[in-house]
Amino acid sequence: MLLPFVRELFADVEKLPAFSRVASHLREGTGRISVSGLTPTAKALLLVLFQRAAARPVLVVVSDNRAADDLVPVLQAFCELTAACDPESIVSLPARDVLPFQNLSPHPELQEERATALWKIATGAASIVVAPVAATTIR
Repeated sequence: MLLPFVRELFADVEKLPAFSRVASHLREGTGRISVSGLTPTAKALLLVLFQRAAARPVLVVVSDNRAADDLVPVLQAFCELTAACDPESIVSLPARDVLPFQNLSPHPELQEERATALWKIATGAASIVVAPVAATTIR
């Protein structure tokens, strides 16, 4: 059970003027926006809150599978703490371990995780997708 004052503490972040400027920019969909100077934990919190403010899915591109595996539990925790979205709607789309033309068998667990993530994205069940650069650039 989450205590009410914890949610109120995180709700105060949404009242900051800088957050309001970015959130209004996201709602309008006027293009790219860059937010810098944040610690990794603050980035995770703001990603969850920005997703709620934008009211549409968010794609987070990270450097590799390890970075995605590290970020997903933090995002899920902030989803629970802020009630911004369902923690199950945070999806990790891992990069392939072998390319299709290499004539090697891909790892079955990795293929299962990719298939599950792609299914959630296709059905609209994903609110935040965390994907390595390699997963977003290959067809």
